[in-house]
This record gives sequence, C-alpha cells and structure tokens, in this order.
Amino acid sequence: MLLESRPTTLIAAKYTELPFPILAPIQEVAFDLGITAQERRLEISGVVFQGYNDHQLLFEQRWPARVIRQRLGEENLVAEAGTGLALRSVHFQIPAFEPLTHLEVTVLVRHEAGGQLDQQTLHIPVRYHTQQTDLHFPLRGSWWAIQGNDWSDRHKQEVFTQTYAIDFVKLGSDNAFFRASGTQLDDHYSWDQPVYASAGGKVAYVTYDLPDLVPGATPDPRMFRDDPRRLLGNAVAVSHGSGEFSFFGCLQQASLQVREGQVIKRGTLLGRVGNSGLTPGPHLHFHLAEGPNPFIDQGLPACFSHFSSGGQYFAKPVTIPTRQIVFGPETAPEEGTQDG
Repeated sequence: MLLESRPTTLIAAKYTELPFPILAPIQEVAFDLGITAQERRLEISGVVFQGYNDHQLLFEQRWPARVIRQRLGEENLVAEAGTGLALRSVHFQIPAFEPLTHLEVTVLVRHEAGGQLDQQTLHIPVRYHTQQTDLHFPLRGSWWAIQGNDWSDRHKQEVFTQTYAIDFVKLGSDNAFFRASGTQLDDHYSWDQPVYASAGGKVAYVTYDLPDLVPGATPDPRMFRDDPRRLLGNAVAVSHGSGEFSFFGCLQQASLQVREGQVIKRGTLLGRVGNSGLTPGPHLHFHLAEGPNPFIDQGLPACFSHFSSGGQYFAKPVTIPTRQIVFGPETAPEEGTQDG
C-alpha cells in the first residue's frame, strides 16, 4: 500500500486578525490523500487523522468505512492492485493556541475478505508562512467576499494553489451583486470594474485572450488549450520579490494594461473585472502563491490592508473571511506614486 498527500508539505493558515472579534485564534490545513494498492487488492476499513504539535496531540478524527463511502459516493472501498482511491479536499480547522507541526494519517485495510486488518501511517509536515508583502485591497467601492478562508470555500477543491484563494463581487446600492435578471454581463456590478496592483513588483505572468462568457455559460474546453492555468481566465501574476506572487484572475478579455517583465508600482491599473475562464459570473479571483503558475505553485494565506469593514478602517493586513463585505477606497491612488 502506498500513501501520498498533495501537497507533500502543508502550508497552514493561522487566523488571529479578522475584521470582527473571534473567540479564539484558528488554524486550518487542506490536502488530498491518495491510497494505492501496489501488489495486491485491498479494501479500506477506516482512516485516522491526528494532528500534532511536536509530540503533543492536538486533535484526532476517526473516519470509519461508512463515512468514507459517503464522502466518496462509492458503494465499496476496494482497490485492485495497481489502482487506488483518493480522498479529495480533506480539511481541518482547529484552535491555534499551539501550531500544528505535522499530521499523521493512518489507513486501515483488509487485503482479503474477512482477513486481518493491516495499517500504514503517513507523516505529513506542516509549516507556516509569514506574509512579507503589504497587500493593499485592489478594488474600489463595496465588495462581497463570496469565497474566502473557511470550510465553505469551494476553492479547497483544488488544494495545491487555491487553498486560500478569495473571490470578490461588487455590491450595488441595492446590496445585490447584479441588477435585472443577471443573465447579461453588464447586469453585474462587478463587470468592467478596474483592478489595481496590491503591491509593486515585476509582472511574471499574463493571459489576455480568453473570451468573456455569458453568466452561467459552460466554457468550451478547447479554449484552455490543455493548459490548466487558463482555467482561471485572463490573468496577471505579480512577483513581489519575496517569494510571494499575487494572482488576479477572471479578468476581462483585452483589458490588461501590463505585460510580462514589466516592473510596476502599487496602484498600477492591471485590467478590469471580467468573466473569463471557468467562472459562473463576473468576479475577481485573487490568490497569493509561491510562484505565478496556478496548479503548479503552492498557495499561501493572504491578508489585505487599506480597506474598511464593519465601520472600521484597517491600515494593517488582516484576513478577509468568506461573506465579509469590505470597502476599498473610492478613488484609486495615482499610478506610480506609492512604493511597492
């Protein structure tokens, strides 16, 4: 039996600063678990997840076979030799009084019907990242974080780059994010809104030629050209010179104002919100990562500064969680006047 996790080392998020009071600091991790039958058939009987701070056990969850079947939607948990099963988007949130240093995942199997249980344990290291870049909120006006950092975030279906990604939609004066039926692009308040660089750096990746889709339309797979990065639509990634790359996706076709290799300042106009890529409607997709390539470079937790929420102004970086309404400055900074 072969056990694998993706990523092989987990980057945990720790939430101590939020736009509202919290009961306790929270930490979270997400990963995919692969179980492969190598030389003989196996049937999974259960999985035990344990999280540690060095030798101190912080949490334990036991998933019997019936729970795993429900999660996978499978009638049985049998893997023939040379095949396997994947537990996708395994996610844990726990108090962060002591940081996770590693997880131990123990998988129990039977190799023959009615036979004795066998088990194997996978050790998964966990590390934390301290954000080096002060990311100013990149939008103007009122925006709703429809997906952010919690268990309800569907970005965690892709646990390598988008674990901590955020999607923003603009709210109108009626507190809705689209007018009329919402079936046309310009029904959406997000459509054609300017997107500014959160910090200075060097443009590391640009995609500009994907068409904007009618809201709810299914994209033609051929437009992605077998390049998974294009699933996030027209995009700009900016290297901040500290091992951190900000990524702005789902932008409007031909709206991009920067080119690869260009050095830019904070506040530079990058492009406009569109509906390109694999997307249900106009919005801005943002994530922070160790490189410019989605699905290749590992994602990082991201905090923003210079926005208002709940009647407070945040000059220092804080986490924007799912369902938070935030307000960016009503006027954009003059391009090139602020340091990155």
